[in-house]
Amino acid sequence: MSPPGRKDSVESLDCDMAVKNLSGYWRLGMEGLPDYPVTAVKPCLWKWQDVYDSLVRAGEVISLENSERRVVRLVNPGLDRKHAFATHTIQVSFQYVKPGENARAHRHTPAALRFVVQGSGAYTTVNGQQCVMEPGDLILTPKLTWHDHSNDSKVPMLWLDGLDFPLVTGLHQVMQERYPERRQPIETNSEAGISGLSRAIHGGPLTEFFHYKWRDTEPGLRALAKSANARDRFDGYLLEYRNPLTGGSTMTTMQCAVQLLSAQEETDAHRHTSTVMYHVFRGSGTTEVGEQRFDWQQGDTFVVPLWYAHRHSNSSSHEAILFSISDAPALKALDLYREEF
Repeated sequence: MSPPGRKDSVESLDCDMAVKNLSGYWRLGMEGLPDYPVTAVKPCLWKWQDVYDSLVRAGEVISLENSERRVVRLVNPGLDRKHAFATHTIQVSFQYVKPGENARAHRHTPAALRFVVQGSGAYTTVNGQQCVMEPGDLILTPKLTWHDHSNDSKVPMLWLDGLDFPLVTGLHQVMQERYPERRQPIETNSEAGISGLSRAIHGGPLTEFFHYKWRDTEPGLRALAKSANARDRFDGYLLEYRNPLTGGSTMTTMQCAVQLLSAQEETDAHRHTSTVMYHVFRGSGTTEVGEQRFDWQQGDTFVVPLWYAHRHSNSSSHEAILFSISDAPALKALDLYREEF
């Protein structure tokens, strides 16, 4: 009810409501909403040489005695630089651990994964399970699993970190806890599987799976590429990392895959409501995202934001292999995933 003697108005009502922590639905302008999903995430290509040079420089000036991790983060130009995220749901970074170093043990609510890019012989320990790292390996650290990284080899180790940090941030669920010691004890390794002792210590299930080895993944991908019927018109030969315990997605919020684009291959264009981060594991090629063209080579990383039409091509005489991380599982859980071509 307006004050006596004063003609009421929408502006006056809005002002009076604001001081009472109220707001009218009419202020949202719902009639002007788009008829398709819109994102602030922009298509972007990060060149490997820029990332690598930054990692090497960080190796000279950042000590793991003073910093929890030595990581270079990919920052999307369309998002708030305060958080330094690559997308609104997935953060991708690159980690650099020099010979003789250890990145201390901790755990956190964001789920994380490691795709090994360079180096051999270092290891990640997850809930007491040692996972020796080789190029192309994928190692999971699900939410609240203890993990640390040690490099007892003679060469630096570099890997891609993928986390659902932006999504967990949006849900106000971010937390981190340090392990009592710098390194957690190694109880078993990924060749032998997890032990009952680990279940007692960490409270996890009797059987846990953290390590996809490239020596197992590559034969599966090549077997797929030999079958003409297995080719996907949008992605070439696509092999998803499935959770062997559930048969579901790689992680609850993230789906990982590797795809092979044969020499001279071109895919059809499509778009979907999921956002995908791509890392070039081998070869070179081109991806068209909306009106932009990204020419990529080994080590580069690029993002295809949601609802952007995109297609891949490999005009070289050699195959190309891409590793990808998608937020599709989260969207499917909310019944928000759809695809159009």
